[in-house]
Formats: sequence, structure tokens, C-alpha cells
Amino acid sequence: MRPEILAPVGSMEALNAALAAGCDAVYFGLPSFGARAFANNFDLETTKEVIERCHLCGVKVYITMNTILYEDEMEDAYQMAKMVHLFGVDALIIQDLGFIHLLHHRLPNLVLHASTQLSISNPYQIEQLKKLGVKRVVLARECTKEEVQACVDTGIEVEVFVHGALCICYSGQCYFSSVHYGRSGNRGMCAQPCRMKYSLYEDGNKVDTHGDYVLSPKDLSLIDEVNTLADMGVCSLKIEGRMKSAPYVYESVSQVKKVLENMERSHLDEQNLRVTFNREYTVGHMYGASGKELMNSKTCNHQGIEIGRVVKVNKNKICIQLSQDLHQNDGIRFERENLGCHVNFMYDKKQKLISFMPKNNTVLIEGPVGVHVGSIVRKTMDSELNKTIEEKIRTSNRQSIVNAVVSCSAVGKPMVMEVYNDSTKISVSTEIDSVHALKRATDEETLNKQFSKTKDSWANFGRIEYHLGKDIYFPISVMNQLRRDALEKMKKACLKQEMLVENEYHYVPQKSKTSFDLFEINSMNQKVDDSSCYVSEMLNNENVINKSNITGVDGFVNAHLGKGKIVDSLNISNSYGVAAILEMGYESCVLSDECDKYQVEALMKAFLNRYHFDAPVYKTLYQKRRLMTMKHCPVNTALKDGKRVGCGLCHSHRYELEGLDGKCVFLLGDKDCHMRLYDVNIMDEIENRKEYESYGIKHFRFVFTDENQEEVKTAFKAYNR
Repeated sequence: MRPEILAPVGSMEALNAALAAGCDAVYFGLPSFGARAFANNFDLETTKEVIERCHLCGVKVYITMNTILYEDEMEDAYQMAKMVHLFGVDALIIQDLGFIHLLHHRLPNLVLHASTQLSISNPYQIEQLKKLGVKRVVLARECTKEEVQACVDTGIEVEVFVHGALCICYSGQCYFSSVHYGRSGNRGMCAQPCRMKYSLYEDGNKVDTHGDYVLSPKDLSLIDEVNTLADMGVCSLKIEGRMKSAPYVYESVSQVKKVLENMERSHLDEQNLRVTFNREYTVGHMYGASGKELMNSKTCNHQGIEIGRVVKVNKNKICIQLSQDLHQNDGIRFERENLGCHVNFMYDKKQKLISFMPKNNTVLIEGPVGVHVGSIVRKTMDSELNKTIEEKIRTSNRQSIVNAVVSCSAVGKPMVMEVYNDSTKISVSTEIDSVHALKRATDEETLNKQFSKTKDSWANFGRIEYHLGKDIYFPISVMNQLRRDALEKMKKACLKQEMLVENEYHYVPQKSKTSFDLFEINSMNQKVDDSSCYVSEMLNNENVINKSNITGVDGFVNAHLGKGKIVDSLNISNSYGVAAILEMGYESCVLSDECDKYQVEALMKAFLNRYHFDAPVYKTLYQKRRLMTMKHCPVNTALKDGKRVGCGLCHSHRYELEGLDGKCVFLLGDKDCHMRLYDVNIMDEIENRKEYESYGIKHFRFVFTDENQEEVKTAFKAYNR
């Protein structure tokens, strides 16, 4: 079965583009609880209209409610989910485990998809999520082909990103924006620090990174590989871009569709897609890209396509030798200076104002001051392409195909029209009976002519079967009214929703409790108290208890949904999230670093009131905040070949990144070369220990990264006072 093409629609224009291009499903967010807070998300009224419109042309609708949720947001989120469920949404895409758990128990018929924000990459994680009623997983973009296949083999629906922007951090594991800029990426407000400029330092000395954008990846493009993914059993091919333009959506959807239909993309196709948006392309982790294959260190901007080079500059008059056509109103950017403009005025050699210049000629334009001879010129917006796409969208009317049986057995009988598709069937009849034809009888030819007038309708007729008596006659107006009545009744039948099934929440978790503090260490000299429970992400050492990495499953503490007893790194931020952890069979979990003191208190009170025992959770009291967890290594990319084969450089030298704002982070990789970025500042809440204990928290978590033994002892001393 061909996989669905899933299109991003952050605006009504993008929706029109997706439908015109031939998508099978769309996804978008609501005014709140979505991971793209700054997209033109639809309000609830518009959402209902969009769902109805999409369903009438056979397109599924998935809504993203994929932020983490705090205790005081759960009821509002539930009511919103219930509302779109009543609208007939095909599925919700969710990150928050507590929200998944709540919806699973209260709205059993609502289909739940696990967001890519959960960083799902292996079958064990999937089997755990099945316990919460998840029907589909959106895999982490770090997955290899082998990992994708293993996930498909679990029998669950698997959705894979095939085009668009990449997060360099494992999704859901990025706190960079939250910590440094007060805008949580897990709450839909990412400031995109990965797209900023950084300098890399080794032991205090600046390193040449061959570009300033050491955390900014290229865009993913697997369009030419979609048939391979289809053969593997992937059910949904997802295009990123809820904040992208309608031309981007149209081109990306139509080109995925083209390849799925076994047609080759032309060079012009590729050019057209690039000019709508690209940061250069990579095949990503799925095909083993790493280092410079993965990253664009030169720029974080839309690259467009190269169209020429500056050959002469006179103030704001810029002469360009063209290698591609240029039209008035195109958008261009001068690469060297990173300056851009719209081509409002352009001239030929004779200084004559023109609107078009073909390639292999020079053209004079009015542009920004500061452009230099030799600068490469890139087209970032193609006005003629946009006009062409706009016209295709304007003239497109995505319709459903329905079939019909039309009958009138004899004079004096009404005409009956039965309309049907695979799931629905209706019947209507004329208000008047047929009369004897005085001249030409109403025949199939006449009826076909009237029944084909469906250009502006939601559906058209694929096949019509006729059973007509002799010499019957109906006026043209009656035939047209029959067509309109039939399609309107069929429309209502197709949009009819099933009765809402809503259960009371009765889940009773098995009582559990924490029994020891957790101390995470990076080196053995940080192990200063044998009575404590030590966990390490960084070391293979039999003298400490192991913590699994983000993709692993074996460890006493799990960085994800592994086989151990304690869950970390899944942003548990509400009482239902703790319940979800217990429902999956774990003993306890670490609370999200996104929770402040008041949110922790609200979580603990709600859990105790609902389940009548204290939530078995850990609160981190001391750490240098982990900002990112990556499969990419900036150190190895800058100093070696970027292939990361356990070089160990990050453990033999100190590496720091410094932004233009002066803020610094340091880098440290684990034993499996997952690179982590840490804040240089200590988050110390040891003085709040008693207050957290009053909420019902029995044990705590400490994380040591680059601290020496004395610093560790100082933290222990403060804790044990």
C-alpha cells in the first residue's frame, strides 16, 4: 500500500497548496499547546471547517498538541482535545506522556500519535508506548534505515520525515532556548539558538571551524528515497514546514507524489523546490550523513539557487552576470555580504527599464549598498514560479469521487438517485413524477450532461448506472435539483460523526516510592561517597550503576523508555505524566527541568489528591544544565572528518562554544559519542531541599559534569547539612 503524503499547513494558503498538490493528509496546530507557537495556527472554528473540507476530499487531518503540559493546563488541553475529537480529527500528535495517558483513559476512540518530540528510535520504546494506546509513532530524525525497519517490524504505524528542516538536537531533549533565552522549545517558542553563530575553543584557544554556524544543519531531503521507505513499510511520509510558504508546500508535496508515482524529478523540479526554501540538502542520519555532510557551517539562511555573480558596482547600481533567468519582483541575496532585496527595477545595457533578462546576459539592478564585485548572487524567491503555483492553486478544486445509480421505471414515477462511496450510501428522489415525453425523452445523454455540472461542488461522479423506463420526461431544472439534493445529502452523511465515547478517569497506579538519591558522575574522582547511588552516562565502569543513553534501553536509569526502573529525560511535568510512567511499569521518574518550584508543588499536590500517595519522583537539586543532546559532534567535525568514531577529544580537552552574545556552553560526549552541550553556570537548588520535601519528594538528583572532587564534596556537604 502506498504511504500517505503528510503536508504541513501553518496557514490557509498552505492548506490550499497542499490540497492542490495532492497530499493525503495534513497536520497543523491550534492556538495553544502546539510546538510552533508562532505559526498562523487555526482557531477552533476554522479547524472544524478545515477538517470538514479535508474529509470531503478524502484527506486526513492530524492536529499537533505536542508541547509539554503543566498541571494547571491539563484540563484546558483535555477540553480542546475533546472538542477536535468531536470535530472528527483523525489523530492528535502528542509529546506529553501524561496527556497521552489521560486521553487514552478518557477518550478511548481518539487516535493518538507519539510526536517526534519523544525521540523514538527503537522497538522497546514503541512497545512501552503501546501500553498508553499509541497507534503511530513519528520517529526521531536520528534513526538509521536499520532502526526504521526495526520499528516498522513492531507492527505499529511508522511516520518518517522526508523533507524539511532538521533539529540538530534530539527532539524533546533541547533546553538551550529555554535556559539561555527564556523561550522553551518544548513549549513551542524556540529561539533557535542552533541557528546562531558560535566560536569553538579548545582549552581556551580558538579553533577554526571553517564557518560560524557549527550547530546549524542542512535541510533534510529524502524525496528521491521515498519508494525505498514505502517498500520498508513506512506508512506516512512527513514534510516539515508549518511556518513555510505555500509555494514550498506545493512543490514539496507535488514532488514527493511524483516520485511515488514512479516519475523522475527533473532538474527544473529540483531548482523550483530549492528556490522555495533550502539550507542546502542532506540525506541525514538515515543514510549515514555526518560532519560536513550534515551541517551547513557557512549560513543558516535560505540559500535559494545561484543565478550569477556581481561584475560591477556603482553605489546602489549593481551589474550582474546572469547564469539563470531573472524577472522583476524576484527576491535575491548577495552571498558574500548576506544582503538581500527584491528586484524592483532592472535595466539592460542601454539603461532601458525591463521586466525580464534571460541567462547568459548582464543586467543592472538597484540593490543594497555594500555589495562587492565577485559576490555570488542567489535567487531566494521566484516571482514567476509563485505566479504559476498560485494559478494552479486557484484553479484547483480537490473533489471526492462518488458513484451513483439513477432509476425511473415508468411514466408517473419519481426519479431516484442513489449515491455511494466505499463507506457511505444515500438515496434521494425528485419531488415530481415523470410525465410522458412529447418530443425527446429524458435519456442517459441528457442526464449525464446535467449530472456533470459539479465543477464547484465537493464531489463529482465517477460512474453512473442508469435504469430508465421508456418515454419518460423530466424538466432540466428537476434534474439539476436532484443532483444538488443528492450531493448535499451525501455530504452530510460523509461528515456525520460517531457518538462521543467519554469515560470517567478511574486509573489507580500501583504504589511505588523512591528509595535513594541519584548522583550522576562523569569521572571516577567525582565518586566521593560509597553509600550513594551513582549513575554514569559517560563511563563504562563496573563501579557505578549504568544509565542508558538516549537511544539505549539497558540501564538502571533510562534516558528514555528503557528496561530499567527509573525514567529520565522525558519531560515529566504533570501528575498524569508520573501516572503514565507507573502504567508502563517503571518505579519512578525524574521531573522535567522545565518545571519551576511552583509547578513541582502543583504536580505533587495533584498526584497525592488523586492517587493518595506521594508521587515517586526525583527533583534535580544541582547541575550544570544539559542544553542539548546531539548525534552530531562539532569537535570532530572541526578537527577531524566529522565521522565520530570514538575520538575521545572531548574528554582529553575542554571545548567551549561562545555565541556573539558572549554566552558560553561546554561540550562533553558520552561513551557512545552522543555529544552534549552544558551550561557553564550551576543550577543550585540545594537550599530548597526542605521545601521540596514538604511537597512529598523523598529523594533528589545531582549531576556532575566538569566539577573537580572538591566541588563535588562542597555540593555534598551543602546537601547533608
